Amino acid sequence: MKPEKIDIEQARHATGLRIVTLAYIPSPWGEALKGILHIKQLPHARVGHVFGSPTTTLREWSGQDSFPVMAWNDEPPRTTWIDQLNLAERLAPTPRLIPEQFEDRVLMFGYCNELFGENGIGWTERLRGVHEQITKPGGDPAGVSAYLGKKYGYTPEIGERATQRVASGIAALAKRLQEQKSRGSRFFIGDNLSAMDVYWAASSNAMKPLVPELCPMSDQIRQVFTIIEPSIVDAMHPILIEHRDFIFKNYLELPVDLS
Repeated sequence: MKPEKIDIEQARHATGLRIVTLAYIPSPWGEALKGILHIKQLPHARVGHVFGSPTTTLREWSGQDSFPVMAWNDEPPRTTWIDQLNLAERLAPTPRLIPEQFEDRVLMFGYCNELFGENGIGWTERLRGVHEQITKPGGDPAGVSAYLGKKYGYTPEIGERATQRVASGIAALAKRLQEQKSRGSRFFIGDNLSAMDVYWAASSNAMKPLVPELCPMSDQIRQVFTIIEPSIVDAMHPILIEHRDFIFKNYLELPVDLS
């Protein structure tokens, strides 16, 4: 069932499950949340926020202006990936996306944090992009890059270290999947789908997007979200994209709807 599309004012005063995501941009956090709701078949209403539009209402409602936001009835809006995952798991306990076994659960949350948490791969990749735009000839030092840099704590020193951190993190994820494959598993954790698989699928689609037929987006956005940094491209072992394609084909919605 397709989610109802509503605006931010409607979402703020509605009941039930609502999410606010960035529209027309393959933002990993928002796309992963949409994927989790799809897997759990959770009916919800969705706001597609166009980047650059006013966020006053969102800030008044959620206390911040980042995306995605997830709200359930009159409970406080959830603004972090871990709170959103826990709420989704509460509302739809099956299929599980948080492992039942203690060791697997700890391992999954550790990997998820390294990918989706503050200073994780996704966070650092955003800072790497800011650094690239600020330092290259003809870049964007005073526009979007300056906004994102201020928001995510950019400094030139952090920017200089970002490429190596992203590359080493991606290489570690590839090693994990290779180890899992050697023991007969198609998943990051144990033998079952978990949130980590969804988070990597969404993240990799913001580094090496799916083909246009499966993920329509403007040429400009596709260019922005296609990494060409050689060390990161080298770290992107084929098993990472194979895993991404497997997860999208078998568990997520295709073609991707970025609206």
